[in-house]
Amino acid sequence: MRVQMQRWIPRSIAGIAIVAALVTPFVVSDYDLFAMSRVLAIGIGVISLNLLMGFSGQISLGQGAIFGIGGYVAMMSVRFLDWHVSLALLAALVVCAGVGALIGLPGVRLGGFNLGLLTIVIAALFPILLYRFSDITGGQAGITLSAAGITSPTDALTDAQWLYLVVLIALLLCIGGLRNMVSRRIGRALAAVRANPILAAAMGINAERLKFTVFVISAALAGLGGALFAFVLGLVVPESYPLIFSITLLVASVVGGSRSWWGAIVGAAIIVYLPTWFSAAVPGDASAYLAQLIFAVVLGLCIIVAPGGISGLTSRLFNALLRRTVPDRAASAPSHSTRKEHQ
Repeated sequence: MRVQMQRWIPRSIAGIAIVAALVTPFVVSDYDLFAMSRVLAIGIGVISLNLLMGFSGQISLGQGAIFGIGGYVAMMSVRFLDWHVSLALLAALVVCAGVGALIGLPGVRLGGFNLGLLTIVIAALFPILLYRFSDITGGQAGITLSAAGITSPTDALTDAQWLYLVVLIALLLCIGGLRNMVSRRIGRALAAVRANPILAAAMGINAERLKFTVFVISAALAGLGGALFAFVLGLVVPESYPLIFSITLLVASVVGGSRSWWGAIVGAAIIVYLPTWFSAAVPGDASAYLAQLIFAVVLGLCIIVAPGGISGLTSRLFNALLRRTVPDRAASAPSHSTRKEHQ
């Protein structure tokens, strides 16, 4: 009975959360939807990092740069090429997958700490290149759209409601696809590589090819999240993608739980709402520095107290509560030999 509850209770909660998310745009203001849409778009970026770190064991500090590339590609496709939003999103996916392939080819072979150094260099160079090629990227002014990037096709929904639903559906599709992927053969292969690379190679698993594939998929998803985030904001500027942004995505992944899909949304919500709360509580520029300090403190606490992040801690508390309240029938049922003795 306990095992059954461990399965259907989280699924029921997930179902309720999805229904609540679908109802949300009809009960909150467009201003609140703007912040929520940012959370969902950044959540896709954090999910891509969870796939890379939590399931393949690779470290990337350049996810923010790939996120930004997706935003720039999408905005430039709509602004300069007059492409439809769907084509712009597809372009961001393809271009960022290509960028992931270029980084992944040497990066996967380097692996570990060296891969982290390579990606952090890319994250540091990205805003500099945006300023250097200002004729294309718009420099400090960035790229803006004359109208909303994603407009509602019906009068029954405002642009903010429609945009929120588009980003939400994209997030749910990403989560569903990744859950399906890691629950199948590729997920078992990744688990084998993480547990024992030598044994995995003896089983015929090509670890480098597998990690390269995951790196490319992760980059493509980061690009999709960046494109949606750009459409939510309505602009892209270099100041949105500094090195600290890549580190912030890493913090969101660790704090939310690097092996949890819903934990990525929790982490994204923290990095979106925490600076807003501090800016309201602490006037001036001090709020930004204080928010970064709080990020560091929260990260340190999670590493020490909850290595699995908020999702891992919640799961442990939930299982502990079940053990205290729900009896295990398999353990409490008398064994065959005991029943025979009573007879």
